[in-house]
Amino acid sequence: MVFNVVILSPHGYFAQDNFLGYPDTDGQVVYILDQVRTMETEMLLRIKQQGLDITPKIIIVTRLLPDAVGTTCNQRTEKVYGSEHSYILRVPFRTEKGIVRKWISRFEVWPYLETYAEDVANELATELQTKPDFIIGNYSDGNIVASLLAHKLGVTQCTIAHALEKTKYPNSDLYWKKLDEKYHFSCQFTADLIAMNHTDLIITSTFQEIAGSKDTVGQYESHTGFTMPGLYRVVHGIDVFDPKFNIVSPGADMTIYFPYTEEKKRLKNFHPEIEELLFSQVENKEHLCVLKDRNKPIIFTMARLDRVKNLTGLVECFGENARLRELTNLVVVGGDRRESKDLEEQAEMTKMYGLIETYNLNGQFRWISSQMDRVRNGELYRYIADTKGVFVQPAYYEAFGLTLIVSFFEKCKADPTHWDKISKGGLKRIEEKYTWKIYSERLLNLAGVYGFWKSVSNLDRREARRYTEMFYAFKYRKLAQSVPLAVE
Repeated sequence: MVFNVVILSPHGYFAQDNFLGYPDTDGQVVYILDQVRTMETEMLLRIKQQGLDITPKIIIVTRLLPDAVGTTCNQRTEKVYGSEHSYILRVPFRTEKGIVRKWISRFEVWPYLETYAEDVANELATELQTKPDFIIGNYSDGNIVASLLAHKLGVTQCTIAHALEKTKYPNSDLYWKKLDEKYHFSCQFTADLIAMNHTDLIITSTFQEIAGSKDTVGQYESHTGFTMPGLYRVVHGIDVFDPKFNIVSPGADMTIYFPYTEEKKRLKNFHPEIEELLFSQVENKEHLCVLKDRNKPIIFTMARLDRVKNLTGLVECFGENARLRELTNLVVVGGDRRESKDLEEQAEMTKMYGLIETYNLNGQFRWISSQMDRVRNGELYRYIADTKGVFVQPAYYEAFGLTLIVSFFEKCKADPTHWDKISKGGLKRIEEKYTWKIYSERLLNLAGVYGFWKSVSNLDRREARRYTEMFYAFKYRKLAQSVPLAVE
């Protein structure tokens, strides 16, 4: 059984209020917090069923930020809301000159991670007074730190990529030299290769992440073979048929994201604020452009404003489709129009401003800055459902087709019951397949299975481990040391 779990998300700005990820890994922060609460509930249930008197612990390890900008990120420990035995442990990045005080982009963390892993090992020894049973890494930085810790401590390791940057930036392997000054992909791709080969199990949300489809290459599949000219050539980076791959889809926090039909639970006290966000005729730094006809159904999307999430692509498609503009309004929530510090976000904002002007979208389109209140956001989704609207995910690596949206609204106009049929079918599928309870049951089952295999078989794969050790020492370490340290 699993009693002590460590979850790694080193990048920082991991808090439960205000900032969430800032803006690199906001979805990852929400994912982990929801994951932890349901894992704890499942662990407590299993311990009780076994008749044991043991208190489990789940520790989220992230970066401590002395310059916390109005968040709790400068506190060493913080209990996870809604939990009994789970908390956040923050450990700072440090160099020979001392603690690094400021936030650093996820593309620039590489020179700090080896020292960070050693510091985390010491902190965990103090907190747990024993070794953890299970270590889970998140994203490239968390996965390489998880690999170092699992190797040092000899415990079962799980990696969750969330997003492998190699497929998000086409040809980034071939043109790594051109991109390395900004993104340091030489470090990241090397770290990804080490982590995915060192780990005992890999969790993905979909099959497409592993092996793609007939038209696209999977995120992991793209690491099977590739070349970074002048650096190295990969001839067998990963085996996508390896049994370490497992599909465990996350759910949604049903205390926040419950169906719009559950009237007694609805948070209608938020409706004046939501109506202000959506329909106010005032334009300011929080919302730009107005909706002239509020009776139209709303096409709604909310995500980080970067190239891959492709919010500007959705806006462009909407602008070019006269029939869709006649049938619906478009509302986009994303980007910090107040004070963005992210270069990619700034570039997408400039593109968004250009699209608004090119397609004369004012009157049918509303652009709202990022909203951090999750509870109100849950009611915002339900409010959109009240309008018989739809949520769209236009990201490059998600299933999306504009013609489907147009035909859907055409059919809704001809048959008013069509929207209700689709809505009920979607809710039924979520209840059957995509809940955090199902997720936590499967993840803890896998932790037990792979932990057992690791202890009784040769799953340790010594030859592969020795090779990754060599790859780390002779390639990754030098690449990480070449990344400039942050200027304080």
